[in-house]
Amino acid sequence: MTNVGARRIAAAAVALVMGVTAFAGCSRTAPTVPEESSPSASVGTSPFTTSPTPTPEEIDPDDPADPDSWVITDSGIGPVNVGDDFPDVLDEIKPSGIGTLDTCDGVAYGVAEDNAYDVIVIKDRFKGTDDVVEVSVGWIGDTMGVGPRTEEDLGLGSTKAQVLGAYEKATEQPSDIADNSYVVIDDETSKLVFTYRDGYDGAVAVSTLTGKQPSYEPCA
Repeated sequence: MTNVGARRIAAAAVALVMGVTAFAGCSRTAPTVPEESSPSASVGTSPFTTSPTPTPEEIDPDDPADPDSWVITDSGIGPVNVGDDFPDVLDEIKPSGIGTLDTCDGVAYGVAEDNAYDVIVIKDRFKGTDDVVEVSVGWIGDTMGVGPRTEEDLGLGSTKAQVLGAYEKATEQPSDIADNSYVVIDDETSKLVFTYRDGYDGAVAVSTLTGKQPSYEPCA
């Protein structure tokens, strides 16, 4: 799962980047009063019309139908937390399009509407329980900075320096997978893991899990 190409699971298995526009060679001039405006206009009136500033649309965090709104913590991502009941979680997030795969027991998968990232939820298949043991988001598009974020606005595309600077307990760790490495925030019962791949400055996956490392090709 930590390998960018490996996240396109089975047959289904296939930033916020801020655009900056440069205004070069432009000069500012004071607005002029239209000639037809009367100099005897009453005090406090203006010949200019202004449009009210639109109020930014507020997004409810952890909306089960909208993974873009999900908040990443050290115990889960959005409404999915490690230790939750797998069937109950899938029922709650069903409006997001995330669901089980016929060919992969105990794994739920879904892709964002813009195909920029995917989400995977895994239950405890080793002990045979329905406890969620991992939830991850992975980069599969052309731009970083997409998908769920932490309260510190960290997620896919965040650099190691950003993550290490935001979490006092964060440590760099090697990966069992070639060309991958991790930054791990280890809690007593779960871990928040940012996955990095050689050649990319930003995290290509973010996971909350109870195991040692994020699952690699869980349906292989």
